[in-house]
Amino acid sequence: MTTDIAERRKNLWSGLGVTLLSCWLLIWIIPRYGGSGMAFGMHPQRLATLGAWVMLLCAAALALVSLIQLKKSRAPLFKLPPLSNVWHQSWPFCYVLLFIGLATFIPLTWLAPFIVGTLVALLGERRWYVILLAAAIPTAALYLLTVHLMRIGVV
Repeated sequence: MTTDIAERRKNLWSGLGVTLLSCWLLIWIIPRYGGSGMAFGMHPQRLATLGAWVMLLCAAALALVSLIQLKKSRAPLFKLPPLSNVWHQSWPFCYVLLFIGLATFIPLTWLAPFIVGTLVALLGERRWYVILLAAAIPTAALYLLTVHLMRIGVV
């Protein structure tokens, strides 16, 4: 399998996905939640509808062209990736999901240094002072923002 075939397959499925998303936007989301307030210039619902139509047309064209190219080359439409690729692409989501679960029990300003520091270490950084600074600076900024500027307490 060449990368050209793999790219065509990716284009087909992403085009179909965006086509479905834009149809959902046009049929359900924009008419229901598109806004009906006053606006100067173009109405917000009209702008969203125009963007969804552009998405629909581009995605449908991409999916159609990719489908035609795949049929010409007699390539299969489905090919599952190796399990190692799936894990490589999904572990960051599992990592974030773990800390979202922990954040329901532990305040975020207490959890943030561990979130950032562990991620920096997992990504390969071995200098302790870089890990420490990368974990401390965003946490301190979060603390200053929430407690002193927004006055909402420790989150």
